[in-house]
Amino acid sequence: MELLIVEDSQPLAASYATYLAPVARVTCVCTLAAASAAVTARPPDAVILDLALPDGDGLAWLTQWRPLLAAKVLVLTANDAEQAELTGLALAEDYVVKPVSLRVLAARLAKLVPPTALTLGDMTVNLSRAELSRDGQVIALSATEWRLVAYFAQNQGQLLTRAQLLAVIWDARDQVVSDNTLTVTVKRLREKLEADPAHPALIRTIRGMGYFIET
Repeated sequence: MELLIVEDSQPLAASYATYLAPVARVTCVCTLAAASAAVTARPPDAVILDLALPDGDGLAWLTQWRPLLAAKVLVLTANDAEQAELTGLALAEDYVVKPVSLRVLAARLAKLVPPTALTLGDMTVNLSRAELSRDGQVIALSATEWRLVAYFAQNQGQLLTRAQLLAVIWDARDQVVSDNTLTVTVKRLREKLEADPAHPALIRTIRGMGYFIET
């Protein structure tokens, strides 16, 4: 899924992007002008749209672009005024008032655009079921292993830094995970996914930087 996040708070945009990265290819912009350029350059499947942007009102932008957008739009705003919500729901598929938990945001987005299955090597990554399989046989994964597998599937052919991956496996209870947790998780994944875990062909280590997922 191609996801455009229009949010002028960089910390919020970063947290949304990191959490949703396992199920979407995320682009973040902080202005309506940048949003217009983004939807023109690469039409998204979904848009998460803030309303109070530095260069204008998100609802005015959506009124202009709605006839041209095939994307599902989720308005995410601190504006809880009834009239704004009614206008937003007339233009968008959903209207969510901040603050909202990342889990709820992900669930609402999944209802708008059901995730699709991806391939990872000779395996199938079913994002809607949170399931990895090979030749029809499901491979048992822990929750942390699944989040990494989903992120790997979404970012094949790219160098993934350890910092990126640590953010992906951040504990659901908002506890910071250690760098060793990543090392151990990748080791376990290799044991489950690689033909020869000692000489991995799928999850390659780039020393001093992170990992590279072969396509």
